[in-house]
Amino acid sequence: MGYPYSHRKLSTLSSRTLVLLTVLAAPAVNAESLRILSQNMNRLFDNIDDGNNEQILSRGRFRQRVKNAAGKFGDEFELPHIIALQEVENSNVLRQIAAEIRKRYGELYRPVLIRGHDVSGINLAFLVRQDVEIKKVEQLFRNTRLKQTGNPLFSRPPLYLEACILEKCISLLNVHLRSMRGIDSDRKGQRVTGKRLRQAETIAAWSNDFQRSRTGASLLLLGDFNALTPTDKHVDVIGIIRGNPDNTTASLPGRDLVDPDLVDISALVTPPKRYSFIFRGNRQQLDYMFVNRSFDAEIKAINFSRIDYRFSDHAGLLAWLEW
Repeated sequence: MGYPYSHRKLSTLSSRTLVLLTVLAAPAVNAESLRILSQNMNRLFDNIDDGNNEQILSRGRFRQRVKNAAGKFGDEFELPHIIALQEVENSNVLRQIAAEIRKRYGELYRPVLIRGHDVSGINLAFLVRQDVEIKKVEQLFRNTRLKQTGNPLFSRPPLYLEACILEKCISLLNVHLRSMRGIDSDRKGQRVTGKRLRQAETIAAWSNDFQRSRTGASLLLLGDFNALTPTDKHVDVIGIIRGNPDNTTASLPGRDLVDPDLVDISALVTPPKRYSFIFRGNRQQLDYMFVNRSFDAEIKAINFSRIDYRFSDHAGLLAWLEW
């Protein structure tokens, strides 16, 4: 097995996390595996000029990155059923990766991408394996605007996917939130913090509405949340999305909009390995997975990969589920 899974016993978790995850880990009958990967691709552009002032790779460099991606998804991650991607340019990038995977491993993936507003041209996407049925794809909050500027609230609008395998369905929301770049600036800090607060509360309110309107449905939020645990001093993005914001040190307090709270299943990863990015030598967790309380699958394993800078500057987060 190429990927270093972390099979953690619930007894090793904190008592609070134990209470939350006991609900999720009921024994499965006639269990079927479902593996889901979240991976930031570190600005994966192709070699074609689309006239959007985007980065253009050489043909050789693009082909190498495609081969690296296919190799990682096949050899290390062992062909997950659903791959949620952040920072990819377009459907051509996805098609090239899917073609390389099919050539090497004989597995067919379908690309899912809807362009957003990011001025540099990066978008959210999915690669969905052929044995998974795609029920619905939707880009959320595309037209939601910031009151102060009139600019889009989300440069990369969250991408919703509803998928089924063997008549069991799951709803996924792929997110890539505003980074912390400029948050300590006297000139831009307040604007950056305000946008991050609004994004977090928008996601939280949507998750709460989902739980109320889709009783019993399984929800998984995943992606690059660009937020720390414990929180930074500006706004508790992760706490807001989870449903229990820590406002003790936040310059902008967040509202508790989720009831019942979501469960951070990335907390199952052992602390020394619980990071997805390295900033100035410091290990940080920016990538997460959250599920709702009615999530109808057992979390068999979850872990971060090692960061391979030939592939991406982010670790991948892979969850192994059983229905």
